[in-house]
Amino acid sequence: MTMKKIIAGAAAATMLTVGAGAALAAQQSPQETTGTQAAQQQEQEPSVNGSVAAPAESEANDATETLESEAAEAQQLESLAKIDQDAAEKAALEAVPGKVQQTELDNENGSVVYSVEIMGQDGKLQEVVVDAGDGKVLAQAAEEDEGQEGPEANEGPEAGEATK
Repeated sequence: MTMKKIIAGAAAATMLTVGAGAALAAQQSPQETTGTQAAQQQEQEPSVNGSVAAPAESEANDATETLESEAAEAQQLESLAKIDQDAAEKAALEAVPGKVQQTELDNENGSVVYSVEIMGQDGKLQEVVVDAGDGKVLAQAAEEDEGQEGPEANEGPEAGEATK
């Protein structure tokens, strides 16, 4: 009877070890993302972390957004922003001297930010991301050539956007 207990104990220990190993491997493997999640992640890189958290429901899928939902999102984000558009543009222009082309209040990676497009003094379009809470520049990147963006290049500003 003692031998049966030893064998049963060894079998139980083996099953626990195999199960724990499988759980650990599953936890460490990279998470798969759906096409929509991957597109949103790619669209919102580089990753920014602002000081003002955006409500989770304010980031809508562009395919299902209506003018009313865009307006409601813009109003909600405006109520959370601690700096105004002028302060965001001033901070962006300090980082990239030039002329402001467009400013939009956005939910980017769960943070409320201003996306400011500036035509730099070098003639290149730059996007500067400014924290809507403290006015710090979080990111800046060269925009692609406007003529190569496709059908959106001829669209007017969206809700929450302003042009200068």
